[in-house]
Amino acid sequence: MKVTKYPQSCLLIERDNKRIIIDPGSLVTGKYKATDLLPLDAILITHEHPDHADPSLIIALVGQAGIPVVANESATKMLGNLVNKTISDNEEFEVAGFKIKARDLPHCAMVDGSPGPQNTGYVIESTFFHPGDGIKISDLTVQTTAVPIAGPDISPRDVHEFIESVGCNTVIPIHYEYFPADPNFYKRLLSSDGKFDVIVLNNGESTEIK
Repeated sequence: MKVTKYPQSCLLIERDNKRIIIDPGSLVTGKYKATDLLPLDAILITHEHPDHADPSLIIALVGQAGIPVVANESATKMLGNLVNKTISDNEEFEVAGFKIKARDLPHCAMVDGSPGPQNTGYVIESTFFHPGDGIKISDLTVQTTAVPIAGPDISPRDVHEFIESVGCNTVIPIHYEYFPADPNFYKRLLSSDGKFDVIVLNNGESTEIK
């Protein structure tokens, strides 16, 4: 599979000429047009925050194509009829030829310490995980994970514990533009013992994963 990063936590996943995008949010809108991301075969939303789900961008991406838009119950309430598939925790489904499993995990705490909204990560083809804004999960093993490295309550220790918990060997940093952080710092930090391969992608840059 090919993974291309866009601002904040937006990732484009491609395989066999099929393209799904995860979390096209407001920070993407500020730098890219919808036409820069098309064509698409499906859209996945992890949670309702605007930096992960920009309704105006989703409308532009869907256009007249009527492609599947997948979200959890909380995000569906926010996005309304833009969502045509509402998923629940541990639900397995197929979209655009990709086998996907939804996994709820807690959103990191907000600035005031309150819990975040319902947050659903997506395991794609049993090998790649996008956790949204979650950094704690059990009973999951994947080869490659995206990981939010910055947020109101995310520390370097949280990041390290998260990637160890999923048993991965490849890490793609995300979620470091609204709460600024240096992904190359995390690459040096996490790669120092040789346990993890940290792939830092600039916006619009891609990598191939197995």
